[in-house]
Amino acid sequence: MEDYKRILIDDLKMSEVDADSFLSGFKIVEYKKGGYLLSDGDNSSILRIVLKGCARGYAIMDGKEITTNFYFEHDHAYDYINYLLNKPAELNIQALDSMQVIEQNLSSLDFLATDNYGLYKMGIHLFRMNVIWIESERRNFIIKSPKERYLHLLKNNKQIISRVPQHQIASYIGISAEHLSRIRKEILN
Repeated sequence: MEDYKRILIDDLKMSEVDADSFLSGFKIVEYKKGGYLLSDGDNSSILRIVLKGCARGYAIMDGKEITTNFYFEHDHAYDYINYLLNKPAELNIQALDSMQVIEQNLSSLDFLATDNYGLYKMGIHLFRMNVIWIESERRNFIIKSPKERYLHLLKNNKQIISRVPQHQIASYIGISAEHLSRIRKEILN
C-alpha cells in the first residue's frame, strides 16, 4: 500500500495526512487467477485499487465476452458509471493472474471527501481522468482503424503484450483474433 500512498502524495499532491486518511478505510484482498473482483449484477459501490497483478473487464453480449478494459498496478477497477447511476454492476472484472487489491465502499469515500479538501481534490481529479479516458477510448474506436487502435494500445500500454492473451486484446480493440494476427504480421514485416 506504500507504493500507492507515494502516488497519492507525489502525483496527486495530497498531504501525507490526507493520503493516510484516504487509505485508512481500505482492506487488502487477495484474488486468485480466474477469480472475480466484480460480477454482473453485483453491488457497484466497491472501489478496488490494484496493488499487484492484472485483471480484465468484460461484458457479455449475445453470449460472447467483449473485453472493455484491462487493469494493472495502481489502476482503479470498478463499474464507476453504474455506481454514479446507483445501479448494480453490468461488468465483470476477472483476475488474469494472482492479484492483491485494496477495497473500500465508495460511499465511505464520499463521506470522507466532504470533510477533507485533499480527498475532495482527489475525487475531482479521478472523475476528470475517467471522463478523459472514456472520451479518448470512444474517439479512438470511432476514428481509428483496428491497426491504429492496436498500435495506440502498444504505445500507451506496453505491458499488455506480455500480460494479456491476444484473443482478449483483439476483443478489446473490436476485432477477431485472426484479424489481430494479420495486423501483427503486417507490423512485423
